Amino acid sequence: MPGWMMRCARRCDRHVIAAEPAAVRDFLVALEHGPALARLSVEERECTLLVLAEAMNNVVEHGYGGSPGWIGLMPGPRRSGRDWRIVDRAQNGPPMACLQADMPGDLAEGGFGWPLIRALTDGVQMRRCAGFNVMTFQVRAEDGTGCDGLPGAKGAG
Repeated sequence: MPGWMMRCARRCDRHVIAAEPAAVRDFLVALEHGPALARLSVEERECTLLVLAEAMNNVVEHGYGGSPGWIGLMPGPRRSGRDWRIVDRAQNGPPMACLQADMPGDLAEGGFGWPLIRALTDGVQMRRCAGFNVMTFQVRAEDGTGCDGLPGAKGAG
């Protein structure tokens, strides 16, 4: 089985959506109210949805750049609700500089996506395999700071 495929994802746990903003929104709304995130705390669920939104919108906006395409999503092997795999066939994966970028300064109008994803996750991996972009990550477990623990967030220390 190719390395980009999720061996343990049951068919009912795999999702394929159009690489369009409305499809991303609809998927996130369904996920928020579905069983996949049911065991998470409110903070963990919100952080997971935020990371998924950022990652999928990056694929839509920068990966496919308005061209038609699809995004595949599968839960990770732990089925915790916090670990995910995102697969797409976009030709434009994120430049390595984006993956390592720091949080933008005050009054920035963009550039928060990858720093935000890295701030909320552990073990983010991005690779290209057999023509597919594969991103895997695990949203950090609740530690009391949640999404407010981000640099520059209200209430952050």
